[in-house]
Amino acid sequence: MNRILRVFTSEKKLYKEINLEKINNGIYIGKWHNVETDGAYSFEIIKKESNEKCNITFSHTAPFSKIFEAYTSKLEQKKPVGGIKSGDDILIIFDIKNSKVSLKKMRFTKFVIDTKRYGYENPKKVEMPSNFNGWNIHTTVLTKISNSIFETYLALDEGVYEYKLVIDGDWVPFDNNLKLIVGEIGSLFPKGEIGNGKFVYDAIDKNNKIKAIVHIPHKLDYLNKVEDDIEFSIRTQENDVEKIFLHLLEEDGIEEVYELERINSKGYQFDYFKRIIKFRINSEKFKYYFELKDGNKIAYYTPKGLVYDTIDFFEVDYATGEFPIFDVPKWAKEAIWYNIFPERFYNGNKENDPLYNEFGPENFIAPNKRSDDIEKYKWGIYTDKFGEFKLNNWTSDFETKLEWEEKREKDVGYSVKYSRMYGGDLQGIKEKIPYLKELGVNAIWLNPIFFADSNHKYGTSDFRHVSPDFGTIKMTGKDYNIKVSKENRYGNKTYLDILTNGYEKESELKLLRVKIQGENKGKNGYFETENPETWVWTESDLIAVDLIKELHKNGIRVIFDGVFNHTGKNHWSFELAMAEGVNSKYAKWYKFHDFSKFKEIKDDMSEEEAYKTLLHNKNSVHYSGWAGFNDLPEFNTYNKEYMEYIFNITKKWLLGPDGKNSENWMEDDGIDGFRLDVPNCVENQYFWQLWRKVVKDTKKDAYITAELWGDARSDINDGVKYDTVMNYEWLKSTIGYFINQGKEFNASYKLTAEQFFNELKEKRYWYPIQSLQVSQNLNGSHDTDRLLSRIVNDKLGRDLEEGKQLDKGYNTKRPDLTDNSHKNTTINWKKSEIKPKDILKLISIFQMTYIGAPMLYYGDEVGMWGATDPYCRKPMLWEEFDYENETDGTLGVKSKENYKVKPDKEFFSWYKKIIKIRKENSTLIYGEFKEIYWDNEKDIISYSRFDDENHFLIILNNSFENQENIVIPTDFQDEKFIDLLNSEKLATGPQGNIIVNLDKKTGKILKKI
Repeated sequence: MNRILRVFTSEKKLYKEINLEKINNGIYIGKWHNVETDGAYSFEIIKKESNEKCNITFSHTAPFSKIFEAYTSKLEQKKPVGGIKSGDDILIIFDIKNSKVSLKKMRFTKFVIDTKRYGYENPKKVEMPSNFNGWNIHTTVLTKISNSIFETYLALDEGVYEYKLVIDGDWVPFDNNLKLIVGEIGSLFPKGEIGNGKFVYDAIDKNNKIKAIVHIPHKLDYLNKVEDDIEFSIRTQENDVEKIFLHLLEEDGIEEVYELERINSKGYQFDYFKRIIKFRINSEKFKYYFELKDGNKIAYYTPKGLVYDTIDFFEVDYATGEFPIFDVPKWAKEAIWYNIFPERFYNGNKENDPLYNEFGPENFIAPNKRSDDIEKYKWGIYTDKFGEFKLNNWTSDFETKLEWEEKREKDVGYSVKYSRMYGGDLQGIKEKIPYLKELGVNAIWLNPIFFADSNHKYGTSDFRHVSPDFGTIKMTGKDYNIKVSKENRYGNKTYLDILTNGYEKESELKLLRVKIQGENKGKNGYFETENPETWVWTESDLIAVDLIKELHKNGIRVIFDGVFNHTGKNHWSFELAMAEGVNSKYAKWYKFHDFSKFKEIKDDMSEEEAYKTLLHNKNSVHYSGWAGFNDLPEFNTYNKEYMEYIFNITKKWLLGPDGKNSENWMEDDGIDGFRLDVPNCVENQYFWQLWRKVVKDTKKDAYITAELWGDARSDINDGVKYDTVMNYEWLKSTIGYFINQGKEFNASYKLTAEQFFNELKEKRYWYPIQSLQVSQNLNGSHDTDRLLSRIVNDKLGRDLEEGKQLDKGYNTKRPDLTDNSHKNTTINWKKSEIKPKDILKLISIFQMTYIGAPMLYYGDEVGMWGATDPYCRKPMLWEEFDYENETDGTLGVKSKENYKVKPDKEFFSWYKKIIKIRKENSTLIYGEFKEIYWDNEKDIISYSRFDDENHFLIILNNSFENQENIVIPTDFQDEKFIDLLNSEKLATGPQGNIIVNLDKKTGKILKKI
């Protein structure tokens, strides 16, 4: 049956219809070419014949970067998909058998044919059977433009394809297939042959002006300044040029010659020759050209292109500003990251424990104590049937439910564990700084700490201030020895300067809420507006600054989570828009669509009546929410006042209360950068270029990392948005090699040693080297399952997801107790001599010796496990606590096993050791990387990290068998090495080989001595 994809705007208006073409086996595809308008769109699929429809929805919160996975449902509402940009081409793939829908951003290829070329003057129909559509005659039908001109748009990745034409039923040509080359790839050019003395330069098609040999000094891909070094790159046809030499002249005029290293880009059929050069004098001003050798022939690449005689120099002077420089903070290259989800790390202050959760006080009855910390009329406005909200016990069985949970779940029909509160706070983090120092981490990313009701704080109520349940609700009068500069343009007062009539009876929860009527309408209890000159440092803010200073004092950097795409429904600007209506200036900060059910809030209303009207408006006015969630209204990121607000927020937290950058960062009171949440969902992508300038102008060595889950070259390689990414692609490769066990080519396929190296090589050259060095090579995050649990759910493969894994049958049992009776688990870990933590140890050796900054998610180091949210967000395991036994939460298990929960002290000691090795050996951070050896059968890899002073040889046995007498080649004859993991000493022989024995799932970090 024919099917149509219907596209709806965020206003729920039908925007367009796209025909879905059946390919085979229940697979349909559609093409949305050249999206006209940025926005969030929702979708449904209908059958033409019956008009039967199903909605497209999803259960995850992953942004639409390259591919967006969803599913169809007749029962669930369709959800809008954000991150769709003007000019995008989107391929829609509908798998009807599995009810799956994939949206893929790509660049469509316009294919035009003139049938006169084949003797057809005015045919009626042209079809295009090919190897990309299974040679199906009817799949690709071209559109007739004029008598003999037909065209179509093809959704193809770069590559070489074969096809024929079927013109009015005739196959053309009859014999040989035609070739279609998509993208700038080596197939555009004659095949290279090393040693034949010929240099491939021009395309086969003489009308195509693209050249095979390319060097563009104004692009970071080809000329990249890395601090005082320069990375030079030049492209050639694959297997065409034998050697390339760089001729370099520094300012003293002395010409030096360097041979470049060949790197093959197999997917694009090019070779890239690269080398990082350390300059003798300085790398600000220099000249150079390239010498190409093949067989007995020599050519030169100069500003005039490929030449054989006269040599011109490329001239570079960075002082002119013509050549891009991509600066990233040096400290971030040396970072050992630790991601803290504050609400689950440690409760250091019981007095600030939350009174309610993300459902708000409106859904609970007032507690016996502290109910006056918010306005009493707010309690139970919606319902009182869930009773009193209470915190879950830190040490209780995670499967134990409180009374309010059971009542809520009975009402909604699904688990509400995700909304629990445990009481973690900033004081708790401060008290555990000695723990962090002992572990060895030196950089922390805090999940959001700004004012919000939820445990995760991703629906912010005020970016200006820290959430009282993380700081303090009742004020104490302390200033925490924080000096606030009177010259600070982003807050020159503290709460003590404002609350001159006394702070003792005040509550931050009340003071932070904006007034929606009366004399002080538009201001909160601190009399703040969007104007930063009115901003105040609350006591909770000062507690955060005190933590920042204490972390800095102990040599630990800290970055905040920047959630600038959306807010919560309680954000002060959103509430003012809801109070003032369509003409409010703040209505332009968001994406409102329909105010027809808006009710006016009048000054003669009581405070309670005004508040209830505000709630009505929030529930009745129509607007766009991120990922379809009404609780997360999206900003209009083109609005200049919104942008200025975010810029000022950024400056406030980077500069801190003293309003300046300290010469010694360990004395600084501002944060060290931001992790950006769903940055590709921001409609106005130019915003990030402006924001980056604000960040770098405010604090030059501030760090910017982006939550981008896939190949982010288009967002990184121009050096104008982010410094780097959370390196989920590193994690996918790691899972593919160390965890996967499958033999079929799908997500659970286990990479061979050689394939692992090849995949790493490809991804290493995605980004400029400085961006790669500061990328966060993470075990996981608050959005993924714990890596220790992924090891025993190996059949899920390398695909990462944010959805409710437990509902899909995730094996959430304590990993060392799992067996292969579960559908996700290949190995009987309960009986295996090797345990899941041995796999994670092996991964950690790779993690701590590879390029990029390692990142742990809190609790990885003590063996925490769990599926995605909420199971990856359990309370931290501390030695000081005795934990109740945990009940296995795996669905479909008849007999629920009950087992002990405690921190793994031996695992902590392991991470402490492996982190120390990385920190004490800078070559593991800055050194070059070279593949040395791989054995697919024995599943062994070896690589080196080296510089002018040190040489390391890392050897990993990824097999389940002990391996003996493994011969690893090196460049060193009769040299000694020491294994930094166990102090074992080894030596190379006269041929430069080193012979090692490796226990199953273990490795060595050998340092030349």
